Parts: sequence; C-alpha cells; structure tokens
Amino acid sequence: MKSLLEGEEHFRFLNDLAKATRTLADPEQIMAVMSRMLGEHLRASRCAYADVESNGEQFTILDDYTDGCASTVGSYHLSLFGARAVTTLNSGQTLIVCNVDAELLPGDGADMFNAIGIKAIMTCPLVKNGALRAMMAVHQSTPREWTPGEIAIVQEVVERCWATIERRTAEEKLRQSEALLRIAGRTARLGGWAVDLPEVRITWSEEVCTIHEVPPGTVLGLEQALSFYTPPSREAVGRAFEACARQGAPFDLELELITSKGGRIWVRTIGEAQRNAAGAIARVQGAIQDITERKRAEIRIKRLNRVYAVLSQINGLIVRVRDRDELYREACRIAVEAGAFRMAWIGVIDPQTLDGEVVAWHGVEQGYIDKIRLTARDGTPHSDRPACRALRQSKPVTCNDIATDDSLAPLRDEMLRGGCKSAGYFPLMPAGRPEAVIALFAGELDVFDDEEMRLLLELAGNITFALDHIEKEKKLNYLAYYDALTGLANRSLFLERLAQHMRSAVSGGHELGLYLIDLERFKNINDSLGRPAGDALLKQVAQWMTRNLGDASLSARVGPDQFALVLPEVKPEGNVVRLLEKAMSAFLEHPFRLNDAVFRIAAKVGVALFPQDGADVDTLFKNAEAALKKAKASGDRYLFYTQKMTASVAAKLTLENQLRQALDKEEFVLHYQPKVSLGSGQLTSAEALIRWNDPRTGLVPPGKFIPILEETGLIYEVGRWALRKALQDYLRWRAAGLAAVRIAVNMSPMQLRHRGFIAEIEQAIGVDAHAAGGLELEITESLIMEDVKHSIASLQAIRAMGVSIAIDDFGTGFSSLSYLAKLPVDTLKIDRSFVIEMTTGPQGLALVSTIINLAHSLKLKVVAEGVETEEQSRLLQVLNCDEMQGYLFSEPVSREVFEARFLAASPKISTPVLRQPDLGEPGRENSNLYVATAW
Repeated sequence: MKSLLEGEEHFRFLNDLAKATRTLADPEQIMAVMSRMLGEHLRASRCAYADVESNGEQFTILDDYTDGCASTVGSYHLSLFGARAVTTLNSGQTLIVCNVDAELLPGDGADMFNAIGIKAIMTCPLVKNGALRAMMAVHQSTPREWTPGEIAIVQEVVERCWATIERRTAEEKLRQSEALLRIAGRTARLGGWAVDLPEVRITWSEEVCTIHEVPPGTVLGLEQALSFYTPPSREAVGRAFEACARQGAPFDLELELITSKGGRIWVRTIGEAQRNAAGAIARVQGAIQDITERKRAEIRIKRLNRVYAVLSQINGLIVRVRDRDELYREACRIAVEAGAFRMAWIGVIDPQTLDGEVVAWHGVEQGYIDKIRLTARDGTPHSDRPACRALRQSKPVTCNDIATDDSLAPLRDEMLRGGCKSAGYFPLMPAGRPEAVIALFAGELDVFDDEEMRLLLELAGNITFALDHIEKEKKLNYLAYYDALTGLANRSLFLERLAQHMRSAVSGGHELGLYLIDLERFKNINDSLGRPAGDALLKQVAQWMTRNLGDASLSARVGPDQFALVLPEVKPEGNVVRLLEKAMSAFLEHPFRLNDAVFRIAAKVGVALFPQDGADVDTLFKNAEAALKKAKASGDRYLFYTQKMTASVAAKLTLENQLRQALDKEEFVLHYQPKVSLGSGQLTSAEALIRWNDPRTGLVPPGKFIPILEETGLIYEVGRWALRKALQDYLRWRAAGLAAVRIAVNMSPMQLRHRGFIAEIEQAIGVDAHAAGGLELEITESLIMEDVKHSIASLQAIRAMGVSIAIDDFGTGFSSLSYLAKLPVDTLKIDRSFVIEMTTGPQGLALVSTIINLAHSLKLKVVAEGVETEEQSRLLQVLNCDEMQGYLFSEPVSREVFEARFLAASPKISTPVLRQPDLGEPGRENSNLYVATAW
C-alpha cells in the first residue's frame, strides 16, 4: 500500500496542521484538531493523543478521532497494552503492529484490541528526560502495513502536539504573570522608565504616567521630565543621570516631586546603564515607585519623636523650675533645640486690659519680637491674627501653609525668609482662662496634623500645669488658711482661732460668743444676676464685716454664703444681744452695689455661747449651726441656741413689723409702666407696679419685700391697697382733664382665692360709672389653670362689672385650648421670654406668631411684654401684635413723672430710646407682685 503522505503531501499536511492550530490556545482544542487532521490524512479508523501520568503507569486519552468523530475516551492503565507494548513505548520506540491476530498474543493486548475492533496499531511515544510523557496512537479496523513515511508523520505530529501545548501553556502562564505584575505595579505604585541615548527621549510606563498624573504614553525630554521635581531633588537626579549615562554608574534615590496637578509626593527611583554590542551606553533605564506614604510616615515619626523629646524635657522642667519667667524662657529654648522648631515665643496678656506682649522667645531676634501685637480683645486692628484668635477663642489656631495665610501678612515675608512654613498657636489656660499663648513655627508644610496636635496640646497642657504649680506653690500656705474669694480666714483657721479664744476665756473666767451668719436669698441673687454678682456680694459682705466688726481675725467665711464671727468676751451686762442688734441694723441699712444696682441684704444669725452651749470647738460650732438652722426655718432674724435667751429677743426687729408699719404709714407707692399701640404709636394703658419707699433706706426693690409679703400673708392687704390706689389715680386723672388711660393691676393668688374678692372689686369701683372702664386685672396664666372652673366663674362676675381681664405671662402656664376659648378675658400678654427668643431663631418667631394668631382668632387683644429693642418692635408690628410694653418705650416711673411725661401729651412712638432702670429695678425684669412680677 502506497503511503498517502510522502513527498509534497507530507509537507502540505504539516503546513495545514500549523495553520489550523496557530490561533488556538486551549490544549484540548489543539489536541482535538491534530488528532482529527492526522486521522483524516492517514485514513485511519482511530487516532488519539494520550497524556501519560508522571508515574509512567496511567495514561489518559484526551482526544480520540474515531471514524471522523472526536470524543474523549478516558483514563487507563498502561499494562492494558501488554508487556511488549509497554517495554517498546518506555524505550521511546514506535510500536508497530500490522496484524493484531498474527503478531500479538492474548497476554500482550490482543484480547483488548479485538474487543474494540482494532486490527492494526501504530503508537509513537514521546520520551522526555528518560520518561514516557505522551503518545499518539493510530489504529485501523483491518490489517494494514505502516510505511516509514506514515511512521515519520505520526512521530512529527506527536512532537508538534507536545511542543505546541508546552508553548501555549508557557504563554498563558506568562500572560497571567504579566497581569499579576501589572496589578502589583498599580498596587505598589511601581513602574518603569527608559531613556534612549543619545536622543535623551524618556519613555514612561503607564504606572509612571499615573504617578506623575500625565496621560498614558507620554514621552518627554530630559528637561521636561526634571521639571516635575523640587529644586533639591532635580539637582540630585540630574547629577545621578549624567553619571549613569556617561560612566554607567547605577543610582538609587528618594526624591520629592510636584505632579502635573500640583500634588506633592515622594518617589524612589533606581537606574542603570544598558550597553550595545560595541560596549557603548545606549540606554538608561530603571523603575520608579511612589513612596509618599512611607516617607510621610518617616517624617511624621521623626517629627513626633522630636515633640516627645520636648514633652520629656518640659516635664523635667516642671519639676525643677520655680519661676514663671524661667519656665517661659526654657520652654521656648526646648521647643527649638529639642523639637527642631524654627522659632518659638510666648506672649502674656493682662487680665484687665486683655492686651499683652511677648515675654520669652528662642530662635528669633528681638527686632522681630518687637513687631508682634498681642491682644485678646475683639474688634482691634490685630484681633484677627492667629495668636490673638487663639487667646480670644481659647482654642488652638494653626496654619499649615504660612505663604497662603493672609492673617499673617504683616510678618509673613519675614517668617518665610526665616524658613518658617507652618505655625501653631496654643493658649495657656491656668484656672481655665487664657492668660498666655505659645507660638511654634516649623520649617515644613502641613506639620500640625492630628497626631502632632494631640502632642502639642499635651505640651500646652503641661506648661499650663507648670504655671498652676508655680502659682499654687506661692498660694499654698495662704489657701490652707484663708478663703481665696473674700480674704477672710477659712473654716480650718477660724476653728483654730476659736479654740485659742476659748482657752483665753477659760483662763479669764468669762464667756465667749459665736455668731454664724447666713445671707438671705443669696441663691436668688446668684441665679438671677449670675455668679460674678454673687461673688461680688460675698466680697462686699467680707469688707463690711472687716470695717464694722473690729479685728478681721475674729471673722471668717465658713460656707458658700455663711460667715462666722467670734466675740472673745461676753460681758455680764449682756453685750452679746446689744452688739448683735446694732450690727444687724447697720448691715440691713448698708447698700450693696451689684450690676449697677443697689441692694439691701438681710441675714439670719445663729448664736452659741461658751461654755454653756459647748465646752469644745466642735460642739460649740455645731450648736451655733443648729441655732442658725432654726432661725432660717422660723422666720426669726436671729436665734440663740439657749432657749431662754431666744425667747427674750425673738419678737425684736422683724421685717413683718416694718412692712405692717409701711402699710399703715403709706410708704408704699405705685409706679406706672406705659403700654403703647404698635399700629398708631399711641399710649393705650399702663401697668401699676408697687414700690416700697422706705424712709430709712429709700426705694426698696420689689424682690426684697414681695416674697416677705407672700410669706406673712400681707400680700392680701397690700393688694387691696394697690387696687384702690390705682382707681383713685385714674379717677383723679379724669377729673383733672388728663388723657386718662386704663390701669392694669396684678392680682395675687390669695386675692383671687378669697371668697370676698368679687365684692371687694365691686366696692373698689364704687358708684362712679367711669371707674370700671379704667381698670384691668392681670392674672397669671398658671394661677388661672390651678382651678379653671373657679377662675371662669370669678372672671365672668368681674367682667360683668365692666372690668377688663388680661392673662399675664401667657405661654408659661400650659393652658388648655379648650379652656382658653371659654375664659372671659380680653387680653393676652405674651411673656417676655418668648419676645426675647423671637429674635434668636425661627422657632421663637413662629411661636410668637402662633400666639398672636390664636389670640386674634379668639377676638383677644395681644400685648407683648419686655420689649427692649427696635428689632423686637418691628417684628411684632409685622406679626400684627396690638400693643407692647417694655424698656424700649419706658421703664416704670413714678405717678408724677407718668402724668407729666405721658398723660399731658399722650405721645406717639417716634425714635424709641432704651432707658436705664431706676434703682428700684433689679434689672430689666417686668417684676409683678406674684410669680416674678412686682406690683
């Protein structure tokens, strides 16, 4: 049989085979194509490529071309071929069987081949490194002679099949490896570069272009490439490249560059020379990696280590330094020398003027320091400077780029010339108040990040602690025995002195008196006027005691609002009571000035005598406290711990008697505060406010006596007097032809609840037909809501007489809208707290608007209390409020002033003037008789 593959056909087949597998990448596809093409060209019944396991015992037929069809056969043991076949194949020889029946015994595989219909076999093995790796088997279903050409082509195909699969597998692995390298390059920010010589044309990889933020494929000249680097880095890489290009010297540099978009980053670049066949340097190539994060971390760690060094040395300074100026000087020196700051200075402000000066510095000349202006006041030409803002705002101010900070403009150029690029200003706040500021200047940008700020805040805190330590060390002995606020002895020192006086009393054979003094309503003053006013009162009380009670060593401050006084010798004639009454009268008459107002302060006193009330310090003091506690609870001005003596003096000099006398002697007067129409500006009515014109002390603020009137029940009688007096004034105005307006009088809870209240109103009106029209009763919302049904019945009876009713302090009493609609009232008075909040935000404005709309929907007139500003007035006009009352138009004035100023002409509002309160007002409150309101 003539071979089908000899001569040209042999080469044509191999060429076709190469074309068919050129574009294939999958090994199984390659094997399938080769098996099919080889089977077709040999006109074989079966053609298969098998892969042999590494142990040489198992083979897998991957692709089987059988009668024109491709299929996967499976995995088999090599022993199935028989011993002869295995030996032949392992030796690398082609197994040739032209007739299975004639040439193979049953033990050599004849049975297996007959079972599958194979009569002729040619199997070409592929042996690599002495081991059988693959084989190509061609079978025929009839006996067949195999020509040398056919054997050669099968051997060629199996070699090509193996080589193609190996090459494609290697290419795939290379492709995957390159992909991984690209991912690794992007992740590590690593790329390559090359410079062709002599053209000096620089080519960047895609990742290098990304690092420089330029488009991929960018090709640059040397000068253009070097322009990305900062001047120091540009010089370094230029020298390194020239040495590499001329002499072949490799380089490895860390450089700082500015990207095309202006960002600053750090890179590591390595380079080496590539020579041509002639040995000349033809190319310089290398790699660039973005190391910004690492470099920043290194710089940050170095910087933080320097700050840690500063902290350590400052802590050592705290232990040894005893002088404030030395602390300042050394702190500046340490910041520059240990912290590597370019310069540092500390400025101190005067607590009174809030202006200051630099007192210590390092790393800078005196001339620069003289140009610094320091103040904690707002609104000055220098108040926007960072150091001033740090003092004023009590928080650090930083600038991470001095060149772009306009607030540093006056000294910015000088700072930049000195190498300063960043600055931080940290207030030093002993006792919680900014008293000084430390300024630190660094030679790098963006120095003051979160970590550094945390350490520098700790640094400022440590210096502040040192200041406290120095100050407290000076005051340690003083504070151990004296009250820091008043300068009087504290409790500990007073008890020591009391013990000394008690020993002197024992040796002298006389008694000793101990007074504990408690200021009345001190908490109210503290809450309403603020703690500074409370502290000022305590200081004034201490000064009064020192001036009026003799030796300052006899007194002390022993509690928040309690003082103690020792009378070293009690004389037989009883000087303890006489001196006490004299002192209390003088104390009550003394004017205490708080917030530009005059106050009269009362006190409660508890008295204990030695030795009868206590034989030792603790017992005597405890019994004096018991007497004081009982005096505060009983209403007595003072009580003795000894009951017999208490009974003899309990009825003396009580405020109740003074108030009763004031009522009898007509010492109470009415002041009037006008109400005006927001629409027309006309005076519409006035509110009557009660004042006590004490002939001994002058006009007494309502907050001093109204609570006493309530506690003693005198409020009812004084209320009746105020009602009658207001009606008398109104009728007198009418009779005199003045522009009489309705007068609003406040009702107390006791009056409204009294069963004879309606009859008293009727009696006060009398027979004058005009009296009811001139009267309006103001009743607080909270009082009405205490007993709504009773209030409705009472108010209906009063309105039936022609008297107007106003709900005072509306919005503070949680009114039910269902009851509000039923209340027989004419006017709602918006509480001043809502008027104040109206200008602070949209919620307050909406609330006032809602109240006005609600009142108008109920056909009620609306009066706004406590109007103090033109802005409040304008907003109320916009919201259609009817009337206003407050200091914008007028404070409460005496009857005479009211008649002359308002009733004679009934003026309109033109340019409102905010008036100052008279001495009878403890502020700008519209204090009524009841519930924060004075008649």
